[in-house]
Amino acid sequence: MKKLPYCRRPLCAAVFLSLQLLAAPLTGHASEESANLKAEAGGERASFAQAFCEVSPERIGDYKTRLRQRLTEATHFDQHWDAGWHRAQSNNSQLSALRERDPTEFAARIKVNCERLKWLAQNSLRTPARK
Repeated sequence: MKKLPYCRRPLCAAVFLSLQLLAAPLTGHASEESANLKAEAGGERASFAQAFCEVSPERIGDYKTRLRQRLTEATHFDQHWDAGWHRAQSNNSQLSALRERDPTEFAARIKVNCERLKWLAQNSLRTPARK
């Protein structure tokens, strides 16, 4: 391994330190972006659950409120929720078409997806374990 000349060591240390300082704000941005994506996923799942899993609008509203409280880093929570909700509507229309073409396949898919959504909704509201 080649040793750096003595005069370059402080420069390398300064570059390394500045990179660490630059990375700190990105961590906050990453958690904000992650929270925004979780809000969109929540809206998407809720739209599906209301359309196919017989989940009442009241339960959807309760889930939305609890998810908003959980995702404190999310910016414009309602906009991200609505984006996910509307994105799900195109998928919902495709599944509705499947209902008419192949009711057996539709029922099998809905059963599995509704069970999975229930599990995902419960886990999305849990407080993460501290490390």
